[in-house]
Amino acid sequence: MNEPEGETESFLRDQGPVVLCVDDDPEVLHALSRCLRHEPYRLITVSDPREALALLGKVPVDLVIADQRMPGMSGTELLFEARERSPRTARAILTGYETPSTVRKGLESGADTFLYKPWNDSKLRTWVRRILDRSGASRPPQEFPADGEPEGDRSFDLGGEGG
Repeated sequence: MNEPEGETESFLRDQGPVVLCVDDDPEVLHALSRCLRHEPYRLITVSDPREALALLGKVPVDLVIADQRMPGMSGTELLFEARERSPRTARAILTGYETPSTVRKGLESGADTFLYKPWNDSKLRTWVRRILDRSGASRPPQEFPADGEPEGDRSFDLGGEGG
């Protein structure tokens, strides 16, 4: 990040809610950036889960979206650590694998929502807005462009509140 040292928190807060996306695949991070670039929040993408954990100690993150399958640390392991370090941060698992094991591990890690690959851009934006609205980090809903309801998608909400 290019923000001056010591001013990171205020700089990011001026940009609205902060969403941290973590995936070891650069193409997925690029697709997430493209999908979410016009939203009224600051998007940070990292490919290393350990870098994401370090950021949680420096940056007020409102939502972490983590890929489940990454080398060195799974998404559920990352979200478990994120919950310990930043209990008010909302957490979502991004996965291409719908398995009972992934769901169980996600629940144990404190994931609030599961988002599935491949995603529909409009529905992903709607789910991110809902997560931020529920966590209290979001700007008023009228400031978000309407993309419709995420009906019929494969994502599901566990009803958590980021902690």
